[in-house]
Amino acid sequence: MILTRLRRLLGSEHSSPLKQSEMDARLACAALLLEVSRSDGAHSPEEKAAIWHLLQEGFQLSERELTLLFDQALEASEEASDLFAFTSVAKKNLSHEQKLALIQGLWRVAFADGTLDPEEEGIIRKVADLLYVSHSEFIQAKLTAQAEA
Repeated sequence: MILTRLRRLLGSEHSSPLKQSEMDARLACAALLLEVSRSDGAHSPEEKAAIWHLLQEGFQLSERELTLLFDQALEASEEASDLFAFTSVAKKNLSHEQKLALIQGLWRVAFADGTLDPEEEGIIRKVADLLYVSHSEFIQAKLTAQAEA
């Protein structure tokens, strides 16, 4: 459900070339998913698989495109000193509904390994605040992702 919504919202169903803002938004989303995964100091295989699945299904990417996006996002995430670079792109290029889908995706990554760490929840809370997602929407996304986990 969330994957279809991400795909539809981010326009990956089009065969036309992506605009720079769409590519930037994809990279920002991928980097934020990785930030959640890395936040507790353990990048579990389950979290990596969840990120891979969200990106592949959400953006309808080929294996090659997915690998490239994942590698670019990992590099950007490792080089970033804070979340602002990613959230500013997301805030500028995503609709409110897309932002909610992103927050739910972040929760899905956090729940992927069966353990919700305080660091993961903290990152998601910061991202939600920076994207102007309300607390009630933040909690609803959490509950939805938890039910799917």
